[in-house]
Amino acid sequence: MRLALQTKTLWTLGLAAALALASAAQAGPATELSTGPVSVAPAAASAGGEGLGINQAIRDGEARRGASLSTGAPKPLAPRPEYASLPVYVGKVGDQPVRLRLGPKPDERDSVRGEYAGRGAGVRLLAGEWEDGAFLMEESDDGTRVSGNWEGNIDASGAVRGTWTDAFNPAIVLPFFIRPLGMLVIPPFDMTPNSGVTYAPPPPKSSISGW
Repeated sequence: MRLALQTKTLWTLGLAAALALASAAQAGPATELSTGPVSVAPAAASAGGEGLGINQAIRDGEARRGASLSTGAPKPLAPRPEYASLPVYVGKVGDQPVRLRLGPKPDERDSVRGEYAGRGAGVRLLAGEWEDGAFLMEESDDGTRVSGNWEGNIDASGAVRGTWTDAFNPAIVLPFFIRPLGMLVIPPFDMTPNSGVTYAPPPPKSSISGW
């Protein structure tokens, strides 16, 4: 009787040990999955599982497409025939050489319009004005929106020095210098008090506006 009980006890202990080992064997992979890389079965992957990064790839693609739509370069503008005979200015924006064609606006005093090339493909349209030696000008890379701002001062030779600011990212600020190549369009600032010198085109004759 005692031997039978000992045998039953050993059998019970052996069964418990076997169950414990089986349980540990099942727990092993689960522990490994929870601390290591997650593998996804083909069915889960085809359903859009995160294991292969499919959802993240979709989000990244959408982000890239959105960025390209909002910040992508516009179609380059071609030079305007009506600006071909305007006086030329040359200089630099940052370290890039630029060539500008500028002329007085037909309907505004102390104002200019034109275009320039040298920073990317095509040209950029220009419109600006000056007063008491201060010079302001806007540019457009697509003909509808302002893409950059010029702000500077005119010296005695008619050259303009200042800074160019990116309209889309005001943190991008570059120095610029432009000077007339021949005829003056932006007159030098007259610093003589009460000299009576006036640098301005004739008074407006029409209400036409534009670049």
